[in-house]
Amino acid sequence: MKPFSVTGTGLVLRADGTRHEAAEVLAGDVAVGHLEPHVETFALDAADSVKILLRYSCHCWTCGYDDVLHAGQTRFIDGPRHRVFDPIRHSASLNLSALMIDLPFHRIYVTRSDRNYGVYNATLADANGHHYTAYFTLRPRKGNFNGVRHRFLLTVESAYARPQQEPGTKTSFRAIVGKARSGGMVKYRR
Repeated sequence: MKPFSVTGTGLVLRADGTRHEAAEVLAGDVAVGHLEPHVETFALDAADSVKILLRYSCHCWTCGYDDVLHAGQTRFIDGPRHRVFDPIRHSASLNLSALMIDLPFHRIYVTRSDRNYGVYNATLADANGHHYTAYFTLRPRKGNFNGVRHRFLLTVESAYARPQQEPGTKTSFRAIVGKARSGGMVKYRR
């Protein structure tokens, strides 16, 4: 159990439910209930399926810290970066797990950074026409999580609404799993 949790309004609470008043908290010490890690089984075809551990970074519910804009707010320390609670990202992340569970049915593309994949549901857009997009990595990592064995680790590095999708190479869930089995990644092509 993590020592802290965060509410939908950005309050940091201790495990006993009392408010944590410190100016800084390690992001890895904060539980976000709807973004807890979980193992999912994904069907690749009628005869093949794979179990994947899904994890979500703090970038799904925080944004970059600005000394002027965010003065007095709790800083979430993520390695060398300082982050701050973002109510818009947090609210949007309530649907993130469902997006990731339905990953095989959504548009996936390789980003220009050659590090992440992007996924979004093309049928869902906000009032401004922005698509909620998740950026993730998929790596082979056999393990056992809460008594369930898995073969891969999928880490959602970030998720937020975008006015236009980043240029990228379209791919499929089956293709990225195939590449991940050999420790690779589908390559970005111009």
